[in-house]
Amino acid sequence: MNQGENRIINLLSRALPVLLFSLLIVLLSNPLFAGEYHSSSDENTSGQETLACAQCHTMHGTQGGVSLLYQGSAPNGTPKLLRATSILNLCLYCHGETNPGAIDDAGRVPPQIMNNQMDYIPSAGDFKNRGGSSTLEGNRHSIGANVSGTPPPGYTGTWSDITARYSTTFNCLYCHDQHGNTNFRNLRYSPGNPSDDSRTGPNRVDITYKYDSSADPDDNTKDVNYWGGYANVSPYNKFTRSRVRFRRAPLDNDSPKRGIAAFCGKCHVNFYGVSGDANMGGTPAGGGTVGFGDNNIGNPWQRHPVTDIDLSVASNNNLHADLTNWGGVASKTRYIDPTSESVGDDQPFCLTCHYAHGGGNPNKSTTPSLDHTNLVFFDGAGRVNLDPNFDTSTGRIRNLCEQCHNQ
Repeated sequence: MNQGENRIINLLSRALPVLLFSLLIVLLSNPLFAGEYHSSSDENTSGQETLACAQCHTMHGTQGGVSLLYQGSAPNGTPKLLRATSILNLCLYCHGETNPGAIDDAGRVPPQIMNNQMDYIPSAGDFKNRGGSSTLEGNRHSIGANVSGTPPPGYTGTWSDITARYSTTFNCLYCHDQHGNTNFRNLRYSPGNPSDDSRTGPNRVDITYKYDSSADPDDNTKDVNYWGGYANVSPYNKFTRSRVRFRRAPLDNDSPKRGIAAFCGKCHVNFYGVSGDANMGGTPAGGGTVGFGDNNIGNPWQRHPVTDIDLSVASNNNLHADLTNWGGVASKTRYIDPTSESVGDDQPFCLTCHYAHGGGNPNKSTTPSLDHTNLVFFDGAGRVNLDPNFDTSTGRIRNLCEQCHNQ
């Protein structure tokens, strides 16, 4: 080896640690895609893989004669080499009533969707049923229920394609991509059509987002803004209802479609559309002003609008909303808010009235089957029905409707 080669090797040996350290800083500074954890290396900007295969799958079932299953002892019959006896049980190992605690060196703890114990009101709701999370209701997104013969209302696809892919037991994979994607909270691109569930599919739904660990990102180019610490930060973490804001109003000509309402509409087809669609109504016969339906002379609303009607249009065109009341309501429900300065462009959508996971709406009797589907109820003091202080004696659907319709 000559003197020149030695000099090059010496330079490289001194520079390599600096280069590796710089690369590490870049990787750590890039925000992760896909819920910050269920993320494969090709789905985020840093190239990091934040969910190891071995956390969910086991090659041999045992190690040193000890079962590697999280629950149960024998791996016989577990689908896809899962470390649990079912897809649902695997998800609930981390997201159930109790979880294993921190899952990585950063100390992150998964949110508990079955029984939130961190004293915050979860953004998506939870699956706790009337104070007893071991029993599931059949009139909401009920994980654990056999749905082989019960497609969602309005579904127009081939339901057997979904049950064959994700099992006949309703579970998290119906809506969330377990391997990560670029949508908010790993929401699938096409939950109603597994064969089209691709980030490049022409019929996909994109749900963009901006996250900040400490402050509201205030970015109305993204569908969702959220901020705060992890699940073990109470009571204000990034999963808290008040820390998740919906910013960008979807446009009729969005291609691909964007936003939560379009996502819900993949399965609940009849309940999603723009003004003038046959399943929605809302535009007078022969054309006219968007939102001028329900005037009994043209094309009345068939279903509540979720995509292209804001409070100003609803107030001025068909007089079915009270913009003044909306601006003054302190216990305002969820809505899409393109600008924080104006209330006129605030727009209702699916999560205005419903929880994505469930919430429980105790009726005046003790019959859970009569509790209404995932509805967000307010009590007389403006508390939502997930609030532990919710007053069932004053909680009613009218309080929800009157957030917009002060009749």
